[in-house]
Amino acid sequence: MPRRTRITDAGYYHVISRGVERRNVYLEDEDYGLFLDILVEVFKKYNIVLHSYVLMSNHYHLLIETTEQNISDAMRRVNSLYAIYFNKKYERVGHLWQGRFHSYYLYDDIHFWIVAKYIERNPIKAKMITSISEYKYQSFFQWKFKKEYLNLIKKSKIFEMTLHEYEEFISTEMKSDISDTVFTTPKLVKKMVR
Repeated sequence: MPRRTRITDAGYYHVISRGVERRNVYLEDEDYGLFLDILVEVFKKYNIVLHSYVLMSNHYHLLIETTEQNISDAMRRVNSLYAIYFNKKYERVGHLWQGRFHSYYLYDDIHFWIVAKYIERNPIKAKMITSISEYKYQSFFQWKFKKEYLNLIKKSKIFEMTLHEYEEFISTEMKSDISDTVFTTPKLVKKMVR
């Protein structure tokens, strides 16, 4: 069965990649930091804006904005550089990531904010923490505590809210009918130009 054609138009995307066999891909603080360093380098090169993110132990979620049709090249580069680092550091061979990354094109501002909230709340959903500000490998933590990777999200739309507004927004639970839209993407129909 052929792969579904990936949407690559410029716009907003929810990007996810998971470790092969759901294995952990970040084992130490250094691993999380190195992954974020790779995001800084690659997103600068490909002119991609990172709006929100969370790095979980065995996967990541990113909310990004592209200005060109380069999402596949950029994310392939991110995953490849990190896999090379991880395999070398932990003396392992083989695939680190479970297949190619997943990307969901976001179709409007409402969808953007639902995905941003879902991403920030992921550690709570996974029962890793009980308070939204406890998890240090996410964009909100960087903003609230002015940490070293705050610059990574400096152009983010989340700054349209004050820190207090954003914290209140992401602290409230998501209704299941709303969270169902997180992994939807529109069906784009391209018109042929004659």
